[in-house]
Amino acid sequence: MVQASRQHRIYQTLGWLLLALVVLLLPFWVISTQSIQIGGNTFTLSLGNVMHSLSYVVAVLGLGLLVGFNGQLSLGNSFFIGVGAYISATLVVDNGWGFLRSLIVVLPVTFALGVLFGIPALRIRGLYLALVTLGLAAVFPAIVRLEGLSERTGGANGKRIPDGFAAPEGVPLQEFRQGLSNIPGIGEQFFADGRLGTRAADEVWTYFVLILLTAIAIWMVKNLIHSRPGRAIIAVRDNETGAAVNGVNLPMTKTLTFGYSAALGGLAGTMYAMAIGFVAPDVFGVNLAIFLIVGLVVGGLGTLSGAVIGGFVIVFVPVWTSQVKELPGVSERVLSGPTATAVLGILLIVLTFVMPGGIVYGLRRLRARLITIVPRGMSPAAAAAAGPAAVPVDEAAAVAMMDRHSGHASSDLQPETETGSVSVTTKQGSADGN
Repeated sequence: MVQASRQHRIYQTLGWLLLALVVLLLPFWVISTQSIQIGGNTFTLSLGNVMHSLSYVVAVLGLGLLVGFNGQLSLGNSFFIGVGAYISATLVVDNGWGFLRSLIVVLPVTFALGVLFGIPALRIRGLYLALVTLGLAAVFPAIVRLEGLSERTGGANGKRIPDGFAAPEGVPLQEFRQGLSNIPGIGEQFFADGRLGTRAADEVWTYFVLILLTAIAIWMVKNLIHSRPGRAIIAVRDNETGAAVNGVNLPMTKTLTFGYSAALGGLAGTMYAMAIGFVAPDVFGVNLAIFLIVGLVVGGLGTLSGAVIGGFVIVFVPVWTSQVKELPGVSERVLSGPTATAVLGILLIVLTFVMPGGIVYGLRRLRARLITIVPRGMSPAAAAAAGPAAVPVDEAAAVAMMDRHSGHASSDLQPETETGSVSVTTKQGSADGN
């Protein structure tokens, strides 16, 4: 199909409608925890884990902006997530604020902290920057446990948030689920008897608020990346010297990107507090920092949709692997151990070799084999000679970045950043993609 043609627009519209349908129906299905039987194992899907994943989607998105688009290797974003979570928890519990109102404090504070900690990044880079930022993740639990702050933070015991979101009166959540349960054939199977208690309605409403915040975060990052400052951010990643020669202010761009990433981390912390209703110091330590990197790489480095996949991976893979009780050729003793971390590590190793750009890269490659989108102005013969559909700018840059860090030049993809498009050269030919 030709890009921007009627057929292409219908294809895109159907995709967005399918996504909207899944987002709309998912909470009413998983509000009663669903179980999936595979072999002798039972895997659960709950609304709580879905909301937990949404908070990590924004966290991975913020880390991806810094690492994937700006090229600064950071392992300290769990610090900013913790700051956002504890500020919101304190304001909600001790001061009677609402979660959304607490964002007027969380976002400026975490942005300022990000800019402050981004200043040292001007003189260090690579593994040294990663080690310095890892120190932030390591020190956060100790800060929360300080005796002088324990009255506000709850110390080692954490801080419980008893009051969450209450579904507003007049929102027909109960009626909507009842209508879903009355659908012939699938209603009773997927939506039980249609009853939705007050607590369940509040959880569903919280889910939709988290979805809205996630969508706003993705929309803002997308607009930033496609703006002039966003092109400067990417230029710094690709070639600092070239960016400076072309008028990019390197110190300003780097520190502001740190601030943007930290602000997204603070938003993720607030969303975590909304979803879980409890904050504890050990949650926001080194383990979370590493998991965020894993989610970023597994989902797709330098992609926006990869952040969505990465956020769900780092929540559901540990949950589901801990529920594995039977596996051919593996003893029960092994399965009862720390299999979740092992599976995440194995998944990361496998994807690094099989899908170097992450799951999004692999899915787009697969889609390109099934559906060929011909750029406007390109003849069918030229499109056939070019092979698969053009690789998007963020995906191509992600692969090139991973090749550069590994010390190998990519022979398949050589992105050349242009105004509004990217030229991707393949072994068969070249094509332009947005």
